[in-house]
Amino acid sequence: MYTKMIFRPAVKKDKQSIKRLFKSWISADACTLDLESVPAPGEHADARYRVLEMDKSVTAAMLWVEEQPGEVRILALGMDPRLAETGDDQRFIREAVLEWSEMRMTKVTARLPEPLADDYLNALKTSGFMFEGISSCCGPKQIPRVHLCKHFLYTTIQHSKVIDFLKDFLTTLGYEIRPEDEGFGFRLKNDYRLPFIFSPWHRITRSGSDIIIHPPARVLEMHEIETLFYPLRILMAGEKPLLLPMEKKRAEFSIELPNVESKQDSLFDPESMRRRSLFSNDLAVSLPGAYNHVRRGLPLLFYVNKIGAVGIARIEDFYLDEPKNLFNQIDEMSFFDPADIVEHAAQTGPKAGKVLVIRFQWYKPFKKIISFDEIKQADESFNPQRGRSIALNLFKTITAAGMEFSDN
Repeated sequence: MYTKMIFRPAVKKDKQSIKRLFKSWISADACTLDLESVPAPGEHADARYRVLEMDKSVTAAMLWVEEQPGEVRILALGMDPRLAETGDDQRFIREAVLEWSEMRMTKVTARLPEPLADDYLNALKTSGFMFEGISSCCGPKQIPRVHLCKHFLYTTIQHSKVIDFLKDFLTTLGYEIRPEDEGFGFRLKNDYRLPFIFSPWHRITRSGSDIIIHPPARVLEMHEIETLFYPLRILMAGEKPLLLPMEKKRAEFSIELPNVESKQDSLFDPESMRRRSLFSNDLAVSLPGAYNHVRRGLPLLFYVNKIGAVGIARIEDFYLDEPKNLFNQIDEMSFFDPADIVEHAAQTGPKAGKVLVIRFQWYKPFKKIISFDEIKQADESFNPQRGRSIALNLFKTITAAGMEFSDN
């Protein structure tokens, strides 16, 4: 059974649920908010509440303000502990990140009460928040706060420029840089180190097409950087976004479709429009021929047969195996009809009998559907049933037509 969730602005009737979810945060950090003085949704013009509704119950809430143009501060956060078991805590945070990106925010900060940090760190860090430090305190009534930050970059950089990008960013964080063959070394500047702490040199180098970070020596995947700076895109040489055709019946159980009847959005309060349906089944099936061209972070274009292009997302993970093994390996596969999965298996070649399953995240529904005829006008060769990749320029054209602006 798959759960449908609603990410939406709070309304006044949510106040008691919000106070319940915020209670532990406010108890740990009474200097930020007082439980009795938490404004009800709509009472304070600068306060923005976002909640996650599941089965008509509010299970997560966030209060944030825009401290200055383009910069947001999270004032309070509360989530039902059970959300972490299903990954819905990450869905809630990522949906907030998506909203901030649509508002063209450049930075979001959060100062977590240290006693609660373990409850929220995973959801925040996997959504692109990075640790910036922890405030110290010595008084018995004081508590430290864990400082996190999420940066937004609305651009695309070539893979060949990633080393230079990382070097420039680490410099802004207060690291000193020393040039090395095929890369650079970095360590925190002496002036910024904590007392009694020695800062060793770390290194980032190239090895063929891979970027290696030492220590420990491991490949730095491009999707890690893309997540930290979402909606940043890193463009690999010759890379093409993936096209995901699906039937409407399947789409209705995994993604939110644009509202084709909504033509008067401008007549409504923008706050009322920030409402999205979320789904716990973030899997899609593709022909295995696309396997050699996919990577984590690769953009996806969702195309619903007989309707058109409906939205975009990015690959979170992918699996190539025989259907029976996939059903044993991935819990969410129970949603799929085994007969439908077998239809996607390769008939011949080295991948015969195997299916490509993709887990996606960062899904954005288009504001309007882009029909087959509209896409054909941009590219006469477009055939959603034949290809499983799409030219980058066509992807940009469709995305720009489906949304008010394009940053993917």
